[in-house]
Amino acid sequence: MNDASPVRGTALLTKALDIVELISDSDNRLKFKDISERTGHSKSTLYRILSALTARGMIDIDRRDQSYVLGPKFTRMAGSINSSSDLIAVSAGPLKAIADLHGENVNLAILSGTAHITISRWQGRLAQPFDSPLGERKPLHATSLGKALTAFIPAPERLRLLSQLRLKAYTAHTLTEMAALDADLELIRTRGFAVDDNEIIEGVTCVAVPVFDPSGAILAAISITAPSHRMAEARRLELASALQAATRHITAQLAPPRKPAAETVVTGRARVGVADIRGFSPRACGWSDDLGGLVWHDGPAGNLMLQGGTDQRALAQFGRLDAACIMAGGDLAIAADDGLWRLSAATGEVVPWLEAMPPVSALAALPDGFLLLGQGRLARFDPVSGEVATLAEGLLDAPGFDFDGTAIHAVAENGTQVLALDLDGRSRALDLPVQGQLSGVLSDGQDGFWLAHRLNWSLCHVDAAGRAYHVPTPVPGAQGLARGRNPQELHAGSDRMSLSQSMLEVAPMAGALLHVELTGEA
Repeated sequence: MNDASPVRGTALLTKALDIVELISDSDNRLKFKDISERTGHSKSTLYRILSALTARGMIDIDRRDQSYVLGPKFTRMAGSINSSSDLIAVSAGPLKAIADLHGENVNLAILSGTAHITISRWQGRLAQPFDSPLGERKPLHATSLGKALTAFIPAPERLRLLSQLRLKAYTAHTLTEMAALDADLELIRTRGFAVDDNEIIEGVTCVAVPVFDPSGAILAAISITAPSHRMAEARRLELASALQAATRHITAQLAPPRKPAAETVVTGRARVGVADIRGFSPRACGWSDDLGGLVWHDGPAGNLMLQGGTDQRALAQFGRLDAACIMAGGDLAIAADDGLWRLSAATGEVVPWLEAMPPVSALAALPDGFLLLGQGRLARFDPVSGEVATLAEGLLDAPGFDFDGTAIHAVAENGTQVLALDLDGRSRALDLPVQGQLSGVLSDGQDGFWLAHRLNWSLCHVDAAGRAYHVPTPVPGAQGLARGRNPQELHAGSDRMSLSQSMLEVAPMAGALLHVELTGEA
């Protein structure tokens, strides 16, 4: 409350304003007794003030527990003041359209101290009516709106805000550990939307996206709420896409938009760089000292590329490129257009090697031939004799395999298990924290592993002690993992071909090449 001395003759007005401020600033729901204890007013005086404020719509009574919350008139006034009186008016059209089209409830909220308040909402024609009043303070850590608002405020301000939060458990799914909340906020900043999955109310799932002002500062957040049984992963992405389209319209209407694209995201212990490259389904092959850059290929486009710093150039082009690898002498082997080709690192010349190749989705060089993966089979291939010797079967082609010169790591055909194999065909399953279908595996050279999961917006690093650390990425399903110039670097591609339209709208960077650098920070 405001402790300044009241202006002479305005004592009653000051008491009323103090009560409004008390209700606004409290993270807990206040009843008559709570307000009486905190203000020290007599019951009769307090009753008259609360009655007057309620009659004017400045506060309201939640009949479920007889607690006082900010009223509809106050929230309308707050909304009109916020963003130069334009935010609610500009949001009304696109957000009502989303509520009508998808049939679910849509909310517009702003940050208010250590909570968020909803300043406007639109009811979907198929949804249940809202069960909480406008202006009610909601926790930041347990709601998609709160997390979307928190994730995008400047780091110093965010750290101060997080230090003030009390991570109360509302359901068994609420994030009550600061480390888990920090990780979720990193993921939200990277992929651009937040999810509350049964975290404040069991059986209710919400998706929220931030609304930025024209300068790029966080202004508000919008969300769509529905019963969890109507919020499968595919629909969450569809709704996130619809909300993001609405926010672009809202920002554009507030003033001419200015949205510079960040090329690097710093997340905890890693720096994730997004090269200015778009492909259909790029995969990283590895770093070449001879060529002075990262070799990668985009199979559907038929391109073999070299990325060196900010420069990129095409090394070769084919109709269809299935796999490529760097050989011991620095030359490249390329499985493309049903044959095998060789690219000289010294001259850049591409020459045919073999007219016919077995089916192949991943390739690695041996001193006397190649390892190849195709149609679920890992084999040794002798390009001189054409002999193919099977090492293992029952593998998944899509993630490829990792070969560090001695050990082979591949994914079992169920997509959920990593196998360690040797050149004699012996194999064993590794105990790694796999989350759903894998899209990539890579040993880090220090008895640890990098894992990519098909639907996750992150890479998982598992160290030698089995500790897992997640690095958020701006795209889901990283693939084609390869080592960089040093053990702290990793390169990965991402798939665009298999994504739906709504998924592409949510992940516009799909098809990009990623560079991950561990910073060593905790």
